[in-house]
Amino acid sequence: MLGSTKIYGCLADPIDHVKAPTIFSTIFKEKNIDAVMVPIHVKKDNLENVIISLKKIKNFEGMTVTIPHKKTIANLCDHLEQDASFTQSVNWIKFDKNRKLIGNNFDGQGFVAGFLSQNFLIKNKKVCIFGAGGAAVSIACSLAKQKIKSLQIINRNFDKAHELINKIKIIDKDLLVEVTKYRDNYLLNDYDIIINATSLGLHKDDKLPFDVSKTSPSTVIADIIMQPLETKLLKKAKNLGRSVHFGKYMIESQINLAGKFLDLW
Repeated sequence: MLGSTKIYGCLADPIDHVKAPTIFSTIFKEKNIDAVMVPIHVKKDNLENVIISLKKIKNFEGMTVTIPHKKTIANLCDHLEQDASFTQSVNWIKFDKNRKLIGNNFDGQGFVAGFLSQNFLIKNKKVCIFGAGGAAVSIACSLAKQKIKSLQIINRNFDKAHELINKIKIIDKDLLVEVTKYRDNYLLNDYDIIINATSLGLHKDDKLPFDVSKTSPSTVIADIIMQPLETKLLKKAKNLGRSVHFGKYMIESQINLAGKFLDLW
């Protein structure tokens, strides 16, 4: 690194699952960009203080944001781009020339692009998503733009799930959207795509977010967790003969969007 090196970060808690620093630092080297991305482990209680401090570091340009900070960071931004404003969830931030914090969100676009890149179909599909947090909101809203047949949201917090329904109805008022409380009795055998958009799977002792054996043999099981690459959920799904979709494709499909947002290329 040189004195002119620009610094980018990846903000998370926990931090050991993040892939972005390796991906982007490799790209910087390949493209001969004088920059580096580093992992930044921050607890939620310290988030605001960290952002205030980073504003004062003139060569700190921006960062990607992941679990559990996507919603909180939106409230700390001075300006939100369209997708971030609509979802009130942020996964990329940058500092402008006046050190104002600008937030954007590419999770939904990244998930859809990554899913389609693996030759899976979305249009007219029945989709079930576990979670209603930052990533889930972005993914669900992007799915609603793809003319899916229906969407089932399964989440612990009913209020969050209904907030998500309200956002989806703005995108497609005719889309069939339903909510079920997590751990209630629900059927999983009628969905074409089931997505784990929760943090379950980050830790070795985490329970599976749902019972894969209750899904249809033709269901595609998707996970947004990137480390481990093959989560317990996806391993179980593969053992049962289900098609699976890895979390890494969501971040890989955001690279070009993020690079333009950060004014890297």
